[in-house]
Amino acid sequence: MVLLALGLLLGQQTPSTIRPSLALYILSLGSALVLTRFLPRFVQGELNLLILALSLGLLVILKLRINLALALTLSICAGVLIGLDSRVSALPGLGASKIYLQLAGTAVSASLLLSLLTLFSFYLNKLLNGLAVRVLGAWITAGSLMVLALFIHSLIKANPA
Repeated sequence: MVLLALGLLLGQQTPSTIRPSLALYILSLGSALVLTRFLPRFVQGELNLLILALSLGLLVILKLRINLALALTLSICAGVLIGLDSRVSALPGLGASKIYLQLAGTAVSASLLLSLLTLFSFYLNKLLNGLAVRVLGAWITAGSLMVLALFIHSLIKANPA
């Protein structure tokens, strides 16, 4: 949902904002994926991703022209959170070269997916004043809000006061 929401948001912006945002996303995603080899397991990554998806979905609905600094910050946040949440499972006999190949595949596929979603959103915004993109943003917001409510409910139920 984060990739879809970020792609829709970047597609609403100007090409001068899209290019550096995509480049910074790819750089932060790659860095975070490499850091998964050295950092401990990222706890509550799902919660952070849901909050980011909710925020991005709201920005898509509002169809605001965000400044370059905010676009870059959101791209970095998305890249880091997705990268840290994409840890390779430790399997017996799995060598370091195979782990790095899997991380590289994750980086390439997530980068291509975001680029295609941004391109799709950029051209879809020309139809009906971007109404379809805003409807998709509303679905992302509603979906992330429902999953976030269920996630928080399960946390409260697991840890009664």
